Amino acid sequence: MFAESVISFSQLIAKTVIIVSLSIFYLRLFLRLASFLVSRPWRRYRTFTVRRCRRWRKKTSEPYCSICLQDAAEGEKMRRLTACGHCFHAECIDPWLEKRSTCPQCRAQIPPVPPEYPLVALFVPPGVIELFTKEP
Repeated sequence: MFAESVISFSQLIAKTVIIVSLSIFYLRLFLRLASFLVSRPWRRYRTFTVRRCRRWRKKTSEPYCSICLQDAAEGEKMRRLTACGHCFHAECIDPWLEKRSTCPQCRAQIPPVPPEYPLVALFVPPGVIELFTKEP
């Protein structure tokens, strides 16, 4: 009788440990995936530096900024919008993106900037964080 109760108690503890460890594992996996999805900096644009290394590549058109109407020179920072693929100088597109959320060339919608606290944004409604972080 005593041996059976010890065995059933140890089986209960083993099942509990397995369930708790799996729960912790899946919670960590969910939080890691959620933080990755919420805080992806490349959702809006990709920044790259223009280089002139074309030994093995096909000839393609030069990156061209339609805001300042100039070709990109070697060493300049350009941004390619992920929504439409258009390229602009970083110093030309940054003021535009501060005021608008569309591409200046084709008016494609650009995703908003990820929040400062990505995991909190999953559980707190929008606007609540701004109420407490806003300076008077």
